[in-house]
Amino acid sequence: MTSEVLEFEPAGASHDELYGSLAEIRQQHPIFFSEKHGGWVITRYDDLATVAKSPNFTVENALQGAQGGQYCPAAMDVLATGVDWTKTRHIQTDDGPDHARFRRAMTSVITPKRIREMAPVVQHTVDDLIDKFIARGSCEYVSEFAYPLAMLTTLNLIGFTEAEDDMSMFPRWVDDTFRMLLAELSEDEQVAAAKNAVAFQHYIRDKIAARQADPRDDLLSEILGFLSGEAALSMDELVIMFTHSFVGAGNETTKLALTNTIYHMLSKRERWEQMLANQDKVSAFVEEGLRYEAPLLAWYRYCAADSEVGGQLIRKGDKVIILFGSANHDPAKFSNPDEFCPFRADQSAIMTFNTGKHFCVGAPLARLELNAALATLAKRLPGLRLKPGQDIAYAPTFANRAIPELYLEWDV
Repeated sequence: MTSEVLEFEPAGASHDELYGSLAEIRQQHPIFFSEKHGGWVITRYDDLATVAKSPNFTVENALQGAQGGQYCPAAMDVLATGVDWTKTRHIQTDDGPDHARFRRAMTSVITPKRIREMAPVVQHTVDDLIDKFIARGSCEYVSEFAYPLAMLTTLNLIGFTEAEDDMSMFPRWVDDTFRMLLAELSEDEQVAAAKNAVAFQHYIRDKIAARQADPRDDLLSEILGFLSGEAALSMDELVIMFTHSFVGAGNETTKLALTNTIYHMLSKRERWEQMLANQDKVSAFVEEGLRYEAPLLAWYRYCAADSEVGGQLIRKGDKVIILFGSANHDPAKFSNPDEFCPFRADQSAIMTFNTGKHFCVGAPLARLELNAALATLAKRLPGLRLKPGQDIAYAPTFANRAIPELYLEWDV
């Protein structure tokens, strides 16, 4: 295969625009170099699996962000007052023994037993959120349902139940933490985002300190055992685990999945009607929603040794961008991949939650939330529909597929 250099910019593209272009790219240039994004883009399912599972491709050095890890001096001064995530290792930036240590810590919390115990909590949250707007006949779905469901579930899981009063602060803190990693920001934007990212860290550190001073019989007190147990996390590592994994990634991707799935279910009425007629098979619609529009389109790897993938030589030191969303639309794995088909005869494992040792620890919890949300909305609001006339616009981000606002209505 010869090297190809293509222009590729998914940020802000509609679903049909993005996946229409990816269908052509997968067929003609399945592995290509993007000068704008500075790396090799992997579009096919099997090639992505090869990269994700090969020790030659590592997350270490891969997440230096759109700024290349180099922020302006003023932003660096702000970041110096918190935890430097470019130096403090965490599960998303490590592939060695530390990765196994972090993963053991997280899987000791997100266990099958814990997920089962969370089911009534999630169901209560879903019903409570619907109760708040059902009589009104309309809602802004992201802020009134998807975000609070994902965030309250996360807070309950880790034992931050008293943090519900601080819900208004989390969106900006989480968004700016990940913008520092993934977005191209002006110097003023870097400084503003750095302040929010550090404020988030200080908040988490204060919560941990308060629970250390006053232990309780809850999950948060159990998590504090990470500081001295087998995981032996440092305080900085524990803070970053909360900001980047538990509260950050765990909440954000679930919020996006909840939003994208309901949008695609309602954008063509027959999909919603099909689910109403098959309410005992909601999980099939959840799985297809996760495939059809993966909340995390792309992630990154760093090539640690010269390697050949799909016939393309990738040199040591090159950045590699793996497209989960594209892999989920690979016709070699999914027939009619650009159609929303919940009952597929050839259902391969979706790549939405990654694969290999970086498979998402929180996938079972996300599926629990999505199943509870869709099943309850179908039961309580069968007439749910998109509000006419609204402009559905995706946020101008590269890695995530985010619809910031989505207005729904129903007959009261």
